[in-house]
Amino acid sequence: MKIKPIWEHTTEGTIRDLSFSSKDGDVAVASSDKSIYFIDKEGKLLWKYQTSGQVSNVFLTPEYLSVSSEDGALYFFDRSGNLKWKCQTKGKCEDVASTYNGDYSIGGSDDSCVYFIDKNGKVLWKYKTEGWVRRVCTSSNAETIAAASMDKNVYAFDKNGRMLWKYKVGSWINSIITTSNGKYIISGSKNGEIHFFRNDGRLLWKIRAPTPVLTLVCSENAEYISAGTENSVYFLNKDGKILWHYSIGNFDIIALRMNKEGSITGIGSGKNEVELISKNRETLWRYRTDSWITSLDVSIYGRYIAAGLQNGKILFFDNEKIIKDFIFEAEGKIDVTSIKEKLEQKKYSDGFHLINEIEKEMRKKKRMCPMCKKEMEEKWVACPFCGTKLE
Repeated sequence: MKIKPIWEHTTEGTIRDLSFSSKDGDVAVASSDKSIYFIDKEGKLLWKYQTSGQVSNVFLTPEYLSVSSEDGALYFFDRSGNLKWKCQTKGKCEDVASTYNGDYSIGGSDDSCVYFIDKNGKVLWKYKTEGWVRRVCTSSNAETIAAASMDKNVYAFDKNGRMLWKYKVGSWINSIITTSNGKYIISGSKNGEIHFFRNDGRLLWKIRAPTPVLTLVCSENAEYISAGTENSVYFLNKDGKILWHYSIGNFDIIALRMNKEGSITGIGSGKNEVELISKNRETLWRYRTDSWITSLDVSIYGRYIAAGLQNGKILFFDNEKIIKDFIFEAEGKIDVTSIKEKLEQKKYSDGFHLINEIEKEMRKKKRMCPMCKKEMEEKWVACPFCGTKLE
């Protein structure tokens, strides 16, 4: 199966973050060249905006874009690129999140504060922790808000700014996420610990990986959780059971994303590869790049994959096109009905599974000369033994 991006775009800095919305395949990009890029699914640059510092994070909703920058500001745009507001903090801003409709944005700053801002730019509240706030997240309606501070605490808030609880973990927190309904909060730490909390602060379970947890993702209701460490991906269920563990050698798992139902996980690493893997640990496809993967996103239903590279490139993949191209080439040679059915149902992981099985069977069928029955190489147009023309 041939895998290639349908388009590439190059910026002048390392790609720090990428974000799809649930609306379409448009992608927002954060670059260390201090710019925000907004690119449609055809690869057309719709707009670009330059800040005064490296752009650290982007969060795209169906109508708005929230941005954090190391110039100490949080930015808020509409999808046409109009700056609606800018909130200046007193430290670098490393992370930002937003509610589904863009009504509220949450930002973390090196001034040790969590900021909660409405879509008109009004700071409704801020909360000062005892360390830099490097990671923030929110449920789709802002009923559950969480932040990770360099004081090694997980903080949980309601939308009115009331701190509901905090929990001190054993090390710096590299990643924090919440489910879209806000029922669960999950953190991953430098000491390898993963903590799984209920939104009332009850710790349901924790496990410890042998190396630091660098990134976390989960399916919509945390039925599945993926954790990326310095050399492995761990795939867990909601009860904390490790379903499988996938090692890639001495390379960091830098970027990790999952589709809504958890059937597809995208992996980006220092191995210079983008890899798409199923919940059953089957490699659906792999693409070799010319630089580290520094960021990655998977669209809500798993159709689109965007990867950002250390050398400034953005690669965009369309799983539907990959499957359709395979069907086009295989039509008439094999029965592709079942693949078409999976494609119509938007079950991309199942579609790739069928393709992989078909390719295995096709590789088993050796090319033979119809006359002398000797094995032929693919590049031969005629049998070198009996002279028969090959189809």
